[in-house]
Amino acid sequence: MHPIQQNEKPLYHFSFLKDIKVYGIYYNSLARYLCQYPFLRNEHSHDFYSVILFTKGEGIIRINNEAYPVHPQTLCLISPNQTHSFDDLRAVDGIVFTFCQDFYVEEFSFIRLLNLFSYTSSIDMKVSNSCINLAESEYPRLSDIMKSVSYEYESFTPDNNSAVIIRSLLNILLLKLTELYEGKSEKSLNSNCNLIHSLSNLVDSSYIQEQQVSFYASALNISEKQLNDICHRHFNCGLKKILQDRLMQESRKLLLSTELSVGEIAYKLNFEDNSYFNKVFKKEIGITPKSFRDMHKKIFENRQDKISGERLAS
Repeated sequence: MHPIQQNEKPLYHFSFLKDIKVYGIYYNSLARYLCQYPFLRNEHSHDFYSVILFTKGEGIIRINNEAYPVHPQTLCLISPNQTHSFDDLRAVDGIVFTFCQDFYVEEFSFIRLLNLFSYTSSIDMKVSNSCINLAESEYPRLSDIMKSVSYEYESFTPDNNSAVIIRSLLNILLLKLTELYEGKSEKSLNSNCNLIHSLSNLVDSSYIQEQQVSFYASALNISEKQLNDICHRHFNCGLKKILQDRLMQESRKLLLSTELSVGEIAYKLNFEDNSYFNKVFKKEIGITPKSFRDMHKKIFENRQDKISGERLAS
C-alpha cells in the first residue's frame, strides 16, 4: 500500500511492510529494516507502535522535532502518527519491533498500551522522553524477551500458537517497559495508580453499553472533570476518545474475525442503527466497514498465497 501524504510527510500503513510473517506484528533487525526500507531514514510517520532497541553503533533519531543520541542499549518508543527520522547513523544495528493496536488489544488492556506510550508525547508543555538508556542490569532482561519474540516470529505458521505466544511476550515487554519509564520519567503515575487500574477494568467490561463519561466518573466516585484531567495527564486524550477508540477496535476485530453482517455488528456494539455505525466508523477509520473488511480480506489472501508459495519453493 502506498503511503498516505499528511502535511507533505508520508504516513505509512502497517501493510507497507512486505515481509510480515505474523499479521499485526513485525520483527526485524534494525540494519535489515533500514536496508529493505531505506526511505524510512527520512522524516515520516506510521499508524502503528514501534519499539527499537539499539545494540550497535551510534547516531541520532529525531522524534517530533526532538533529537535523541542513540548508542548501544538505547531504547526508543514511537507512537502512531509521530514524525521521526534517522540521522548520521554509524554502523548501527538493533531490534525493530512494531505492532498494531488491534493485535495487542485483542487480549490485553487498551489503557495499558496508552499509558506506556503516553511517555512519548507532550505533557504539561514538556516533552516526555521517547528514548531511554538501559542500565547494565536492565538490558539483558529486555533483550531476552525480544529474542523470545524473534524465535516465535520465525517459527510462525497458520497452524501453531506462535501469534498467541508473541502477544503474551509483547504484554510482558510492555509491562517491563512501563516500570522502566515510570522510574526514569519526571511524570509521576503513582498517585493515580489504583484509579487507572480500576478505570482499565471498568472500560474493558463496560465500553459497549456505556459510552458516557458520567458513568465512569460516578463508578470511580470522582467528577467528570477530574476523570478527564487524569486521562489527559496520563494518556494525552479524554476518556470519550478512549471509549470511542476501544469501540472501533472491537468493531474492526468483529469485521475481520467473524461472518457477522455490518448490521449485526452495529447491533452487537449497541449502535442505534446500521447507518450511524457506518457514519462513525468512516469518520474514525476513513473508510466504510464493508470497505475495511474487503481490503483486509484481500491482504490476508495475498499473504496466504505468499506463504503457500514459500512452502512449495522449499
